Order: sequence, then structure tokens, then C-alpha cells
Amino acid sequence: MPSFKPLKYREVTTILKNLGFLQERGTGSSHQTWVLKRNGMSYAVTVAFHGTNQEFRPGTLKSMVRQSGFTKQEFYKALK
Repeated sequence: MPSFKPLKYREVTTILKNLGFLQERGTGSSHQTWVLKRNGMSYAVTVAFHGTNQEFRPGTLKSMVRQSGFTKQEFYKALK
């Protein structure tokens, strides 16, 4: 995959759930934190919530993939 395929908020949260992430309790902010403990490490992905039809930019998706600890291929495959 040369670039990051655009994803909407619902698609990103579906991916995170499928990878085993759990949403931390909200703080009333427009950002959510999704956490996964795997192989003795903790991974936290910050997801901005500005509506369910929000489409994330490639740079934002790249950051979320990096934060998740998964490869880009593993991340996108979890949508299926």
C-alpha cells in the first residue's frame, strides 16, 4: 500500500475493536484513547471524535497505525 486509504471514524473504531483495543473511559474531550496490552507492552491510540462521518487524513492515520504497534497491512486487514 503506497498511501493510506481514507478511513472514517466508525471504520477506525471497528479496526481498533477487532485488534483487541478497549476504549478508555471518556473525559468529556473530543478525543478518545483506545488501549491494548500485548506482549507485556501497552499501546494507546488517540482518536479524534468530531462526528461519525469524519474522514481522517493520511498523516493522522499514519500516526494511529504507529501508535497501535501493528503494521499498516495488519491495521487495514482488521477492517474485514
